[in-house]
Amino acid sequence: MVNSVDDFADRKPAPVGVDAATMATFITLGAYTWFIYGLGPSIPLLREELGTSSTIAGLHSLLMSTGVVVAGFFGVRLVRRWRRFGAALRGVVGLAVAATAFVAGSLLPAGQLAFTLPAMVLAGLSGAVAINVTTAVINDHHGILGPSVLSQANAFAAAVGLVSPLAVGAATALGWTWRAALLVTVPLAGIAFALIKRQRAVPAYHSKPPGTQGFSARGLSRATWLAALAVVAAVAVEFCSVTWTPDLLTAQTDATPGTATGAVAAVVGGMAAGRFLIGWIARRRPPLGLFLVGLAVTVAGWVVVWTTTSVTVAILGLFVVGTGIAGQFPLGISMVMTFSRGEPDRAVAVASMGFGAASGLGPFVLGALADAFGVKMAFLVVPACCLLGGVAVISAQRSNRRSPVPGSLPDRTG
Repeated sequence: MVNSVDDFADRKPAPVGVDAATMATFITLGAYTWFIYGLGPSIPLLREELGTSSTIAGLHSLLMSTGVVVAGFFGVRLVRRWRRFGAALRGVVGLAVAATAFVAGSLLPAGQLAFTLPAMVLAGLSGAVAINVTTAVINDHHGILGPSVLSQANAFAAAVGLVSPLAVGAATALGWTWRAALLVTVPLAGIAFALIKRQRAVPAYHSKPPGTQGFSARGLSRATWLAALAVVAAVAVEFCSVTWTPDLLTAQTDATPGTATGAVAAVVGGMAAGRFLIGWIARRRPPLGLFLVGLAVTVAGWVVVWTTTSVTVAILGLFVVGTGIAGQFPLGISMVMTFSRGEPDRAVAVASMGFGAASGLGPFVLGALADAFGVKMAFLVVPACCLLGGVAVISAQRSNRRSPVPGSLPDRTG
């Protein structure tokens, strides 16, 4: 494990490309992404069906984040018990079950929330376990190319997620409702299960976290915590944009509900394009600068979306927002693992608690603010989170310069 964000020369690349193990990680990310990006635009539609407030509808995101936090507490212990291989298998199975339970519960004539809300806890728990394992596998399997391949994997996932909100919008327009699109999660999870099952002997999948302790945040460097905070802020921006953008468009443009829902695809399309680009650039540039540029691009796109009354201009702005968001998670999580002092599984598990809280609290808080002040004013949460992310990631780099991890090479970012 490299001990400084910029110490590319200290890591030796693994002699692998897009092999079977890598493909298993790509499809796992794709299945999870289909669900979360399909869920985002589905929540406002479910809210309309149930006749509830944005705050109540936002509880789905909040409870999904609860599952992610639970995965942070118990994830390392589960991976140690089942190894990464077994944890990944159980994660994709749980995701498929959660998607099915969510859709089935929403069809009940009464008491739908009693089924849809617990399904979100299961989705968050199982999805987080699968994704945390996948992230660590990519990092170990590809050595120095880990940040680049992780960006490419997330680009693939974003490309899958690009189709998901479009499918939700199309299914809604055709009268099939959002449920038909969200259920595609199940066959995708099945494909991931079949691919992972063949990777038992691959070292990155077969390994387990070192040590014998359960969850613990002790020993992680200050730089690790600050890098995690930066990604938490970015994740909040991502999920707020995906979940409540349809309401913003219908509030200040003449977009129909179907058009506004489908417009979320512009955010995900920008993320896909940006991650493919970053996957190439990250082979030559350290993560810090790319992360900061992404925040600036996100704010620029937000300004366009927040001020325009044109549907076309808003969609272009959403694409820019997505391009800015693109690198935040893969680049940020790479920095988190880099500063982890050789314990990437534990660092990712601890950080995932923050990511989970952000993915749920972000949309929930924005929904509550929208009920109180209107959706446009609520979207001021986006630039605020971008500012927080920028301050945190710069502070993380400075902290690492003052107290570098033992054995790291001198910092070379200038």
